[in-house]
Amino acid sequence: MERILLFGGSGILGTEVLRILENEKIEYLSPKSSDIDIRDKDSVTNSVQSFAPTWIINCAAWTSVDGAEDSFEEACELNETAVKNIATAAASIGCKVIHISTDYVFDGESDLPYEEESIVNPINKYGESKLMGEKALLAALPGSFVVRTSWLYGANGKNFVKTIAAKALRNEPARVVDDQVGSPTSSKDLAAGIVSIIRIHPEPGIYNFSNEGSCSWFEFARAIYKHLGASAELVVATNSASLNLKASRPKFTLLNKEKWKAARLSKVPNWDSSLESALPEIVAEMKKLGES
Repeated sequence: MERILLFGGSGILGTEVLRILENEKIEYLSPKSSDIDIRDKDSVTNSVQSFAPTWIINCAAWTSVDGAEDSFEEACELNETAVKNIATAAASIGCKVIHISTDYVFDGESDLPYEEESIVNPINKYGESKLMGEKALLAALPGSFVVRTSWLYGANGKNFVKTIAAKALRNEPARVVDDQVGSPTSSKDLAAGIVSIIRIHPEPGIYNFSNEGSCSWFEFARAIYKHLGASAELVVATNSASLNLKASRPKFTLLNKEKWKAARLSKVPNWDSSLESALPEIVAEMKKLGES
């Protein structure tokens, strides 16, 4: 019988993982950040040894890409130190770890979708901190699972889809970059993927997961407007340089999912169909919170 310890259960992805665990009546514990500080080694070790999970899922992370430029040390505390703490505690009881990472470990200079073995070369501090976390986990617990994903969105928390949907619902114009290409990822689809790892027990290591297909942020925004019945012409293309963002963004981060498919893990739906099916719940949540 599986026992899951979930860190980051209140975030975009963690809430969807929790929903599956509850629906499938899988035993779990998901402590709040106020209950356990995963940056503290003793706190993590005590929690892990007390609950004795068979799997730890780590959805907790520093996610502010621009914020990491000025607060790199703090980003590393969550994205590296905490991950190392989890790995060490897991090793002490022999449980497995699934850790979520990012497409931003790549520099975006490829012409082909990135494979798990592709050369990593982050171009911002956020990507650097996440890569450090990957390395810390696999060094301390080589049998772990790292799932790299991209452009994550969902009904919970702040994300691109909610920001753009709010503009679409108000029929406001939106300026969106058209020089960054990747694939959106529905938090529902990724959560299902995480649980499929627990069910199937594939070979440990790094796996890519995002939705199928590719688009620019501009095309993604236009699809949001279209699905919400707003005019896609309100979305205007711009370039990354015009936004004067603190952190550089990779231009191309499409992820190759052949390893995921070969392991017969969860299905990889098309990004546009997943977006369309996710939007009603996202909009309902926004209205409930007064975000639209």
